[in-house]
Amino acid sequence: MNQFLEFISDIKVVIAIAVIILILLIWLIIQRVKTKRLRDELSELESHYKLIKNIPVSMKMNKAAALSRLDPDAVATVNAAQADFDRVQSDIVRITESLSDAEDHINAGKLGKADRLMTDLETELNATESYAKNLESTLDAILARETTQRQEVTQLKNKFRALKAQAQENATRLAFAWPIVEQKVTDTEKMFSTFEEWMFSNDYDKANNELEHIRASIDELEQLLDTMPGLIEDARGIIPKMAENLHRDYARARKQGVYLKHLEAQKNLSTMTVALKDDLKQLKSGNTEGIREHLDDYKQRINQMDHEIKKETQADYELTKIVSETEEMAAEANRNAKFVNDAYAKYSDRYGLASIAETLTEKNVQLNKINEQIPQLLNEAAEGNAPASETLSALKTLNRQLVSCAADISEIRQRIEMSTGDEDRAKKQLVKLQIIMNQMQVKIRKYKLPNISAAYEQDMEKASGYISRLEELMAETPLNIQLMNSTLQEALNFIYQLYNNVNNVVGTVVMVENTIVFGNRYRSTYADIDSELTRSELSFRNGEYTNALTTAIATIEKIHPGNYESMIKENAKSAA
Repeated sequence: MNQFLEFISDIKVVIAIAVIILILLIWLIIQRVKTKRLRDELSELESHYKLIKNIPVSMKMNKAAALSRLDPDAVATVNAAQADFDRVQSDIVRITESLSDAEDHINAGKLGKADRLMTDLETELNATESYAKNLESTLDAILARETTQRQEVTQLKNKFRALKAQAQENATRLAFAWPIVEQKVTDTEKMFSTFEEWMFSNDYDKANNELEHIRASIDELEQLLDTMPGLIEDARGIIPKMAENLHRDYARARKQGVYLKHLEAQKNLSTMTVALKDDLKQLKSGNTEGIREHLDDYKQRINQMDHEIKKETQADYELTKIVSETEEMAAEANRNAKFVNDAYAKYSDRYGLASIAETLTEKNVQLNKINEQIPQLLNEAAEGNAPASETLSALKTLNRQLVSCAADISEIRQRIEMSTGDEDRAKKQLVKLQIIMNQMQVKIRKYKLPNISAAYEQDMEKASGYISRLEELMAETPLNIQLMNSTLQEALNFIYQLYNNVNNVVGTVVMVENTIVFGNRYRSTYADIDSELTRSELSFRNGEYTNALTTAIATIEKIHPGNYESMIKENAKSAA
């Protein structure tokens, strides 16, 4: 024991033991790391193996084999695929055994063997996967028809599910025809079951025929779901409501006395009611062909009849107004025509109206025709035995003719009235001018103007000439209205201007006389006043009235400054 203790206490021995232990630890770590790596690689190989196992070559090979029994042309291709399939299967069996052996080697610590085996396994897995995928492609080519049918039936199933959901959502709107919709859904589901049976038995021709039936059934169901709700709403709701409103409007219009027999509304409604019942039977059985056209036609016809009823009602209302307007317009037109005809007979020569003779004759003929038509149309409107729209249209046409004719006759009347009015006005103005001339002559004589200028005498003669000319013009037949009016205007302008001038002269003369009379009282007292007044009198006698007035006022201002305004007022009173 002592020898052992001495031995292990030797430093060299201790170091050697430590080295051995370290080497063992390192070896163990390396073995553990390698074991973990190999297990991870094995796990990856197993995943790869599972992917290969999941390639559905077995199922597809069975289907291809079943197909070859029905299709002789596919036998050679299927036999070749069978050989590849057998190889793949044997490879998978071998790979399964190798994976098991590799796991055993790892568990037994035979890591080298496991590593070499797994390297071979990876190569074999890659090769087997390539064979399996090539085989799958070959089998897919053989089963391409089935794949296409499967894809198509999947699409049809998805569409059918959507249509079925749509049917359930619209169950309330489809209640009227729900049994036929439900039957169509059930029939389509049975077709899908039949298709699967044919596919299971690998009879792709019959499966394809069933696909055609499914497609047609789904199209019918889709068309049914798209159109049936609207058709039912129109046939059972909208159109009956429209017909009810039409019947109500018809009864109301008839109660108001509106003529509607020509529309045959009751007969048309009865016919449409019978036809609508037939359409509802068709919808009940699921037949929608031509129904939309029928319903649209019913709505259009109802709308047209309703429009016509409202049009006739409005026309009846307007007819009452236009009858009154026509009567009033005709009465006024006939009054104007009588006035024009009487005036033409009386004043034709006087006012040169021969130019309107042809127009007047034409308007008389036109008015007579209108007068002949009016009683008939008014009777039709009163009796209500014809459509109001037709009577209204005829009355409107007649009114347009009447308005045109009445306007022309009124224009002729205005022309005649204007001619007679111009003559009357001219006569009145002539009398005024004669009075003014007399007033001017009276004023000149009354105030005994010591002198009147030659210009004034000429103006008086010219004014008298205007009056004589007007008298001559108004005595002529036919009367030249235009020349008479222009001459009258010239006479008015000239004579009134002359009248104003004479009034101004008279006013000035009166002021001069009053001023001189006022100043005479100072002549004996002031010599210069006497001299200035004498000068004013000389200017007055010479007809220089303005100069005479200026001199006289200036003289008085010397005696009584600021009395000018009171003198003007006094003289104005005297002049008045």
